[in-house]
Amino acid sequence: MMKKMAQISWIIGVLMISCDDYLDIEPVGLVIPKSVEEYRSFLTAAYSFPKQHKILTTYRADEITLNGDELGVDQYQDIYTWNDLNPNLNTIDFPYAVFYTVIFYTNHVIQNEKEITGDQEDIDQLVGEAYALRALQYFDLVNLYGKPYDESNAISDEGVPIVTEYDSERRFAKESIEEVYKLIISDIEESEKRLNIEQQEIGFNYRFSLVAIKSFKARVFLFQKKWQQSIDLALEALAIKPDLMDLNVDESIMSSEYNSIESILALDLVVSLDIIQNAHVSDELITNYDQLEDKRFSNYFKENSDGNYSSKKGTLDNFKCTFRTAELYMILAESYARLGGDQNLNLSKGYLYQLLENRYTPAGLEAYKNRVEPLNADDLIQEILIERQREFALEGHRWNDLRRTTQKKITRLFDGTTYVLEQNDERYTLPFPQDAIINNPDL
Repeated sequence: MMKKMAQISWIIGVLMISCDDYLDIEPVGLVIPKSVEEYRSFLTAAYSFPKQHKILTTYRADEITLNGDELGVDQYQDIYTWNDLNPNLNTIDFPYAVFYTVIFYTNHVIQNEKEITGDQEDIDQLVGEAYALRALQYFDLVNLYGKPYDESNAISDEGVPIVTEYDSERRFAKESIEEVYKLIISDIEESEKRLNIEQQEIGFNYRFSLVAIKSFKARVFLFQKKWQQSIDLALEALAIKPDLMDLNVDESIMSSEYNSIESILALDLVVSLDIIQNAHVSDELITNYDQLEDKRFSNYFKENSDGNYSSKKGTLDNFKCTFRTAELYMILAESYARLGGDQNLNLSKGYLYQLLENRYTPAGLEAYKNRVEPLNADDLIQEILIERQREFALEGHRWNDLRRTTQKKITRLFDGTTYVLEQNDERYTLPFPQDAIINNPDL
């Protein structure tokens, strides 16, 4: 018991230190968690930590143009111009410690699985969510601070430290990309064994479910270029939740909102007030749309008095989005196209059209099909990647899509100076934050 008390006291002490700069969370308290309900409160705190990584990567990608004369731009201009070596002191930090704080919470739930009292199904669901949430933190970490997954180099490319249990005597060095992905897949598989809720009810869909973990696994395999495995998991997820919002019928909410029929996991913030006030949608993104026939254009964007466009995707919790069914259709379209062969190309187009019949007007879809049908495999893949850009505009996908595919050259003018991110630039991978390096010299 004394050991248990010491453990909980240490937990609370770390939470007070770790959370200070990120979120005022009231800890479970000086009570030793025992019941599944008490551990549920503990994990809910882990879910609630805000992380702005998807918002901040939007500044680095090609979806917005930052307005240099607006208040507050000094917090983002070095992110926007890829100045990672000597950013000004006002620059907002990408999350790092907060990921490991969430990991700390999940580790505690996982390590104490056999000590939790209550209904076994509830315990299994809870621990399954903890494994899934831990895997998601490592996936986001390694795709910010590690190179994109490359099977031929993954064993030697450096990733991020792996912490699965507390050890005050241990130094946590960076593990390889391969080892981090092994942990991610292992955690996903442990989660799959335990999760017993197929879909979370609206309002609880910030929590993992069976359809969410399968969607996550499909995304992981896509990033690893394991096309057939990605297809298999996307199909398993669609068997549970195939729903798509038809924008020809209903535009009252966006397909990315938490209460949309497409929502699978609504956990991540994707748009900030600063993006709406201090930036506008880039000309490159705007010109990618057929403004007359693509229903997403008016659904996603509004024209300002200066002729530029801003996002209708907002900052409230209802715009949180991590996984939705549209991504499953896009994963299938891309993976089948990358496998190649006439049959796979036909399947790829089929899933693409299933999604887009809910996005384009009937006339627009017919014109789209006429343009896409003759495409060869390479051209079809490029079209699918552009379609991903249209579908997931300002949802935090674009930076990772650029990283895992072309790592294209981006040129932008800001405050009278031209800045260039070269193709395959090393700045497609973030450096570790300076305070993290101070705390862990092994970084």
